Amino acid sequence: MIFCSQFNARPLLVALILLMVLPVLGQAATLEITGPAGASVVINDRIMGFLPLNQPLTLAPGLYDIKSELTGYLPFETSIVLDEVTDWKRLQIRPVIMSKTTAWTSSLLFAGLGQHYMGKSFKGYFFNAAEAGGLLLAIGGELQRSNYRKDYLLLKDKYDAAINPDDLDYYRRLADEAYANMEDMENRRNTGLLVAGGAIVLSILDAVFLFPGAEVGPGEVPLQTGSVEFDGPGFSGNQNPLQTVHAGYKLEF
Repeated sequence: MIFCSQFNARPLLVALILLMVLPVLGQAATLEITGPAGASVVINDRIMGFLPLNQPLTLAPGLYDIKSELTGYLPFETSIVLDEVTDWKRLQIRPVIMSKTTAWTSSLLFAGLGQHYMGKSFKGYFFNAAEAGGLLLAIGGELQRSNYRKDYLLLKDKYDAAINPDDLDYYRRLADEAYANMEDMENRRNTGLLVAGGAIVLSILDAVFLFPGAEVGPGEVPLQTGSVEFDGPGFSGNQNPLQTVHAGYKLEF
């Protein structure tokens, strides 16, 4: 009697492959982010919290766009590549402090530019529209005033040269109308210049007196910084930024 035994190696091979692959799948690269306290951290358009974070972030290998904002500083943007799961990279966020001089001199050039520089877009567009509208009103008024002035001078010459009483009344009435229209357009021009100039002045004053002071050293951290889960693509586990409040001071330039 012959006994034949057949050994199936496939289950053993699958088990060996799983033993090698599973540890790799569970790994993630590490990114440690530091910077001024209170600065927001946004990675691939996802809010990760506010500095200081209580632990480094664990992320899948890949390209990440990192943005950060903090009152009194220009927005900070950069990109970082995590090549392998063994990567441990450190990123120090170093935003540039806003300049009050740059803010108000920008508004001097054109109303609202200082507000755009400070990140106040709504105010910026309001002042932009006010100066642009005022200038257009002033230009239109001046063009019409010039035309009415020509008409007035022409009618005045005809009035001075007229002899017939009917012609005198006729040209005087037309000259008076042209002069009144000329004054109306002059007032429109002056109103436009006043609006444009007022927009510049208010924009400068806003940039000077409402300039956002930069927080230096430990600053206030928003309270919504604790216990946020991130389980989307590229994110591993719970990233829980530190929930705390710091003392600090502000500088104005």
